[in-house]
Order: sequence, then structure tokens, then C-alpha cells
Amino acid sequence: MKNDRNNRTDFLGGTFMGWVISHYNNGDEQVTYISIDLIDSKFEKFIDGYIAKICYGSALSSVYSVDEAKKYIEEFITTEKDERRKIGAISEFFLHLYLNSEGYIQECAFTNLEEPSFKKGFDGVYKDANNDIWYMESKSGDEKSCNHIGKIREAYKDLEKKFTANVENDPWQNAINHVMVTTQDKSLIRKFHSYSVGFKKGTANRMEDFNIIPSGTVYGSGKTSYDGKTISDNVFNYFKTRDKKGLYAICVTNTSVAQFKAYLGK
Repeated sequence: MKNDRNNRTDFLGGTFMGWVISHYNNGDEQVTYISIDLIDSKFEKFIDGYIAKICYGSALSSVYSVDEAKKYIEEFITTEKDERRKIGAISEFFLHLYLNSEGYIQECAFTNLEEPSFKKGFDGVYKDANNDIWYMESKSGDEKSCNHIGKIREAYKDLEKKFTANVENDPWQNAINHVMVTTQDKSLIRKFHSYSVGFKKGTANRMEDFNIIPSGTVYGSGKTSYDGKTISDNVFNYFKTRDKKGLYAICVTNTSVAQFKAYLGK
């Protein structure tokens, strides 16, 4: 269950700086739709308050400066030749920004601990107010070639592969490494270690044992109109026949990539 939203109505929404946020419920399942249209000076200051923590984790956020975090992301976006990886990194960043702003505890670092790029394994691991663990996977693309529900499907399938040990690299060992630079939660490290041992044995976990945050970002020009209610209905319908414990899907439309790049360069 999403933080602090137990008593909300079916729809809540509003504009906060440069993004418009709408929330939808289907019982205990949640969908949030976010439209990111403007990164003004107020939004920039808001990002400044989280960017070091997002990039390096809470344990190191007091060591690294805002400018260092901005430079790290800017260098990756500037030097990366694969456009999909560029927009994928931006998509993940805004998801981390949103979840942090909602009070979730970030149990991962945005940066890749093994090489100068972005993290492997799960795109995000978070803890809610009840200490329940949520696993985030982000998929993104241009509106000319994709839609929100298509990216949500991709994200779910990737999570399914990781939980059922159907990927090459051990996502649980990677998760342990990231917890070590964030909260250093020993109980969480033990949990991930047990999953890692199972992964090495090829043990498939049950999807219904995990809380998931499948996320889909669509990049657009601002000319196409999207309806959050329709998008959320499509997501709820898709997950009627999909195994999971808790569902909190996030769909994003982003038309402010150039503005984000400009912010990083300041």
C-alpha cells in the first residue's frame, strides 16, 4: 500500500511545480500518473534537495554535493551513444525523485557501483512506512513507438524474470551491494542474501510474494493528450491476471528532457 494514502478517494491529483500528479485506486492496488512538463527554478531547487541521495544513497549523500551528482548524470547523458539508455536513465531518475518525495526509503543507489554508468539488477528497491519492500522496474520510449501500458508490461516481465531466476546476472547480490551504501539495513541484507543463494541454485521465487512498482515512461512533444484515468484502467485490467503481492504502478509522460539537461548543466 502506498505511503499515507489509506483513506484517499478513488482519484486524487494536483499540480506540483512542473509536474501534474494523479492517483487512482482499485482496492489495494495503486496507479499514479505523472505528467512532467516544466522544470522551472522552483522545481530545480526541489530536485537539488534529493539528487545527491538519489545518485549515491543516503549513507553517502552528505559526502557528495549537488554539483557532483548533476555532473555525474550529465556526463553519462552526454557520452552515452545509445539513446535508449539515455532516456532510460532520465526515466529512472524522475521515478526515484517521486518515490523519495513521497517518503519511501531508498534502498539503492542510482549510480552503478561496478562501472561508470547506471545501476544493474533492480532499477529500484524501496521500503514503505510499514517496512514492506517494493521492487521497481522502469521502461521507457518515444510516443511514436510505444504507449504506457506497453512499457508497464515490459517492466512486469523483467521483474518476473529476475524473481524467477531467469536472468544471467544475480540481481540479489547487486541489491546487497546497494543496501550497503544506502541504509545498511542488516535484516534486508540477510533477506537478499537468502534470495541470492537461491538464485545461484536456479530457484524460482513466487511472484505473489513480492510487492512491485512496474513503471512506464513515454516521451512526447506535448502535442498528444493523455488521460490518466484511461491509462490507469488499462493497467488495472492488465494485472487482473498477473501474479503479484502488492501493485503500485507508475506511468509518466515526460516532455521536459531538454529542460532537465539544461538544469544539469547549470
